[in-house]
Amino acid sequence: MEIVLSAVRPDSPDGRSALRAYAGELAARWPEKAPEPTWSEDFLADDPLALSPPSGVLVVAKEGERVVGCAGLRLEGADVPPGAGEIKRMWVDPSTRGKGLGRRLLAHLTDLAREAGLRRLVLDTAGDLTEARALYASEGFVETAPYNANPHAQHWFTRDLW
Repeated sequence: MEIVLSAVRPDSPDGRSALRAYAGELAARWPEKAPEPTWSEDFLADDPLALSPPSGVLVVAKEGERVVGCAGLRLEGADVPPGAGEIKRMWVDPSTRGKGLGRRLLAHLTDLAREAGLRRLVLDTAGDLTEARALYASEGFVETAPYNANPHAQHWFTRDLW
C-alpha cells in the first residue's frame, strides 16, 4: 500500500495520533527522563500549535488509514536561528522503518524550507537516537554548536540549503 504525505494541523486527529505515537516512543526509550503516564501529554501540550501555519507545518505519513510517520518544520520561533527552519518531531513507526520513509519525510521538509526561502535547516536530537543521527549525516547535515537549550538534546545539526 502506498504511503501518502500530507500537511495537517497538530491538533487534528491525524496530527494528534502521530504526535502521541512519537511522544510514546520517546517515553518508552527514556523511562527515567520521561515517566508516564503524564509525560507524553505534558510533552504534547508544550506549544502544541508551533507546527501550524504561519509558524510551521506538520507532515503526517499515512498508509491507508494508519498513521506511520510524521515530521515538522518550524519556520519561526524564539530559538530558531534567523533564516533557518527547524526540523521537529521526526518519527517513523517501527513497523515501517527501513523502507526510506524517514529520508522521504526529510526530503519533503527540505523542499518546503526551500519554497519558504530559508537558507538552512537546523535540528537537535538525543544521543541515543542513533538511527536519526545516521539519517541526518547521510543527508548532508553536520554537527554544530547548540542553538537552543533543549534538555533532551545532546547533538545539534545544520545543513545549508543554497
